[in-house]
Formats: sequence, structure tokens, C-alpha cells
Amino acid sequence: MGNIKAPFRGIEKDIQGRLSCYKQDWKAGIRSGFGILAPTTYIFFASALPVIAFGEQISRDTDGSLSTVETLASTAICGIIHSIFGGQPLLILGVAEPTIIMYSYLYKFAKGREDLGQNLYLAWAGWVCVWTALFLFLLAIFNACDIINKFTRIAGETFGMLIAVLFIQEATKGIVSEFKIPKSGDSNSEQYQFQWLFTNGLLGVIFSFGLLYTSLKSRRARSWCYGTGCLRGFIADYGML
Repeated sequence: MGNIKAPFRGIEKDIQGRLSCYKQDWKAGIRSGFGILAPTTYIFFASALPVIAFGEQISRDTDGSLSTVETLASTAICGIIHSIFGGQPLLILGVAEPTIIMYSYLYKFAKGREDLGQNLYLAWAGWVCVWTALFLFLLAIFNACDIINKFTRIAGETFGMLIAVLFIQEATKGIVSEFKIPKSGDSNSEQYQFQWLFTNGLLGVIFSFGLLYTSLKSRRARSWCYGTGCLRGFIADYGML
């Protein structure tokens, strides 16, 4: 109860802790020169590519009510605000699979109600986000983070495992869909005949595992026995991209 009686105490401590190194973080980033290019490029693609992929998925799940444009815009705005005020410009902030699931369920719920429907889905989802933000502000004001020590690591590891499983599930669904005819496709078209679908799906499998293999190998490029040091460093920095 002492935490509730001292509102804003946690926020004040966070601000004091950030102020001590806020200026130094930005100065170090600006003065690092080309050294900052590799992590900046990596963070950019690590943030943008999932947003584009999930934006396409949420567009399919919501019949176009939400699309890649909205996910990109929201990620850019929130990322810029968080980077400026948090002093953490190299930060991955974007859409994840649980977010897509939430908006999909919201859409299915709204679509099945006469008083909402597809036309009012965006307004309703917006108010859900407003109330969610309000609850988050209240949790921060009343120092809810102080009870985090009551939880063990299994909670965070379980959520991380959920994210990983959902990513693998969507990747598998994407590979399987390469063997199928799209909903808007004509089954009588030559490009959707069995031999071409099989070839397209097989190429998708090869490219998927090839990307995974080359990414894992390129991470260890600095320990390779061949190539110059600069070349190995360049591959290690940009290979995952």
C-alpha cells in the first residue's frame, strides 16, 4: 500500500536515472561516425520488415480496415517519440503477432455486432487503445512495476516462447500458402497449374531455409579463416540483413 500512497515515485526515479546519461547517449551516437551505420541499418530493417509483413496479415484479417500504411505510420510515430524522450534511438518498436491476434479478434467481434460492424471498427479499436493507454498511465503513476519482483523468469520466458511459436506458425503458413492458389486467383490459369504451384512452393522452401542458413553463418563471419578483417566485419554486421 505504501507504493500506492506515493504516486509518481517510480516515474520520478526513472527520469532522474535517464537524465544522468541522456546527453551522453546522444553525443556518443552522433560522434561514432560510420560505426553507427551498421546497427542503425539493422534496427531499421528489424523494425520495418516485420511491420510490413504483419501489416499485410492484419489487412487480410480485417478485410482492409487496417493495413500496412497504418502499421508503418504508427510504428514510425511511436518509435520517434520513444527515441527522443527515452534517449534510446536504437530501439526496436513495432507490431508483433499478439497485437495482430488482438486486432483480429476485435474485428471479428465488431463485425458480428449490428451496433458496431465494419464501419465502426476503427473507431472502436481506437477507443480500446485509448483506454489501454489510460490504464498503462495509471499503472505507471501508482508504481505497479514494484511488484515485478513477485514474478519469476518463467513468466517472461513463457511470453518469449509464445512470440517465437507465433512467428514460426506464421512462417510455416506462409510457406504452405506458396503451394496453394490465392483466393483471387483463377484455378484455370496456367500459372496455377500443379507443376507451377509445386515449383513455386519448392522455391519458397529453398529460399526460406537458405535465408536462415546464411543468416546464422554470417553472424560468425568474424571467426572465419578467409577474407580480410574488414570484409569479415562487414559480413558479420550486415549479413543478417
